[in-house]
Amino acid sequence: MSLPALAFVPIAGDVAGAVVRVPASAGVGQILGPDGKSLLLASASNLRRWAGSHLGLGKPAAPGRRPRTNLAGLASAIGWVEADAPFRQRLLYERLVAPLVPLTARRDLKPPAFLHLDPLQRFPRVTVRGVEGGPHGLYGPFRDRRAAEKARDALHRLFPLRPCDSAFEPDPALPLGLGCLYAQVRSCAAPCLARVGEEEYRALAARAAVWLADPSARKDAPAAVPLAVSAAGGARAVVVDAGRTEIGLYPVRAGRVLDGAAAFAPPSGLDAAVTRLDWPEASGPDDWPWLAAWLRSPRGRSSYVLAGGDAAALAAAVRAALPASFVARVAGGNVGAS
Repeated sequence: MSLPALAFVPIAGDVAGAVVRVPASAGVGQILGPDGKSLLLASASNLRRWAGSHLGLGKPAAPGRRPRTNLAGLASAIGWVEADAPFRQRLLYERLVAPLVPLTARRDLKPPAFLHLDPLQRFPRVTVRGVEGGPHGLYGPFRDRRAAEKARDALHRLFPLRPCDSAFEPDPALPLGLGCLYAQVRSCAAPCLARVGEEEYRALAARAAVWLADPSARKDAPAAVPLAVSAAGGARAVVVDAGRTEIGLYPVRAGRVLDGAAAFAPPSGLDAAVTRLDWPEASGPDDWPWLAAWLRSPRGRSSYVLAGGDAAALAAAVRAALPASFVARVAGGNVGAS
């Protein structure tokens, strides 16, 4: 399902008359200026109140607070698109703001970080990287480099991979290894000192890669490695988005939200909607910068479900991701209530 376009109402000298035509519901709003130039674009819980507050019709500012800038003298039209579910609102905003503001100019977003591990290297090691070099061997996302470094340290406590970037030929008498603190305290498997063979060491790295790629394998995982962390290259997931009357299911593949493959269903039709989900190939820039920010938000932490296993298992995981408030309203027969 494609995303809807904004509806616009011209101001034409009647600000109050235009604002009253804007719905008093949640969504994304835009105020246009001369020649259709965008003056403001934002998410809002009440679009009518949001528009009025920026066009001189809002409540007076509290004493000591700076009043909002009144755009009434410049504004030519008000646009909006309704969205009663939190992820849909965020997705609409990101799609609308993308052609207006480049990512490099977004002060509200930080580039996410990933762990890189390639078990096919001779002596694999875990490093922290961005996505610039491609998704091969990347696991994440993490909200920033510091969070990824904490996850790397947690991984090392479970899998004693080498933390160094030294080049060496294994030798039990190698001065490099004998003088290494990690080798002395045995927090590293020390392939440099031939304490493990090369094949055994690469097998250790392969187990670490599986642990990072599959959240179901991370039972009792440290908090530094969230459930949303998986293989960045081929991971398939679903964002579960509960609105007032229906549930939105947004497929995610390799960090791209597949808008056109999204499915929507009432609670009674959820299993059928899960069965219809698809993850087609997609090109273009990924959504990791804002998607990673969403996944670390209170609403986003539990909304991301990896699409492993069969349809029945995925449907069960989707139901488990539904907010308790939505489940309670469904049980009480108040699915359409606010």
